[in-house]
Amino acid sequence: MKKLEYNLASMKIALAFNKKPEEAIIEDDEPPDRYAEFDPPRTIEAITKALSSLGHKVFLLEADDLFVERLKEISPDIVFNIAEGIRGESRESHVPAILEWLGIPYTGSGPLTMAVTLDKPITKRIFISEGIPTPKYVVISNPKEIQNVKGLDFPIIVKPSHEGSSMGLDSKSIVYSDKELNEQIEKVITIYHQPALVEEFIDGRELTVGILGNDPPEVLPIKELDFSSIPDELGKFASGVIKAKYWYLVKHYCPAHLSDSLYREVCNISLKVYRVLRCRDLARIDIRLSKDGIPYVLEVNPLPDLDPKEGNFPDMARVKSIAYEELIASILQAGISRYPALLNKEGR
Repeated sequence: MKKLEYNLASMKIALAFNKKPEEAIIEDDEPPDRYAEFDPPRTIEAITKALSSLGHKVFLLEADDLFVERLKEISPDIVFNIAEGIRGESRESHVPAILEWLGIPYTGSGPLTMAVTLDKPITKRIFISEGIPTPKYVVISNPKEIQNVKGLDFPIIVKPSHEGSSMGLDSKSIVYSDKELNEQIEKVITIYHQPALVEEFIDGRELTVGILGNDPPEVLPIKELDFSSIPDELGKFASGVIKAKYWYLVKHYCPAHLSDSLYREVCNISLKVYRVLRCRDLARIDIRLSKDGIPYVLEVNPLPDLDPKEGNFPDMARVKSIAYEELIASILQAGISRYPALLNKEGR
């Protein structure tokens, strides 16, 4: 990344987040993995420590119903945003939209990108229009519409249309028959109160690609997630169950063992996705390689997990010799660079 010269001292930074509750209360009409996207305390603490080590004054700001009131009280120079949002199909866009409304600088992608990337079908439509490979799919809003699943070959994976962090994905999400397909579609629609995204499952290698910065964006070492040690009955993909209970069985290869030409192709596709969706500062792109070597883009996460121990994004940065504190500083730097008034404030 291009290095910026600015005074590290005296910046007032609000860290916007949604923290996993210690004792989650799940309402009857809410899915069991309601809080899967929220960050654990150690991630919030690690980011706070990293920002403080740079000489900044950090204010913790839960993105809840009191967010706007507390934000005005703090009046930060910039908001370091990792907030997932608390409700609605466009919830990840709420904090950026509020910050733009109030004229407060922030890190990360804007509200349009946040809303689009949380809507998997819309994201895939953009991929197709831009010539970006993505698995064939249909969207089903009613369990009785299974007859509309035409032209897709089994195995098929069924996902909620507007969720992240593998929400709604378990060992039964990959289906091999019409009966299983119908059951999963009904399950997703009933539990998550949203359409089901039904797409061909790419039975191949899984890659995740981290991109950092803007001018130009930089691809971190590509990571491969190897599920070969996962028992067949659990499903060999990054389901919510695997992430929560069996992540220790997943083998991580970073950089991924790819030919030079395939590595370049994955990088180029990922950078195209980053630009087309107007991602800013950071994002992670999930890809599956088909058996004939085609990289299919599954989805984009403009709020990648920054967990210092288990997060894929910090892990990819470490392989490039970017320590955690330096990674957080780079994200902050990328955000600051978009605000000339902030750069000039107090001699910056």
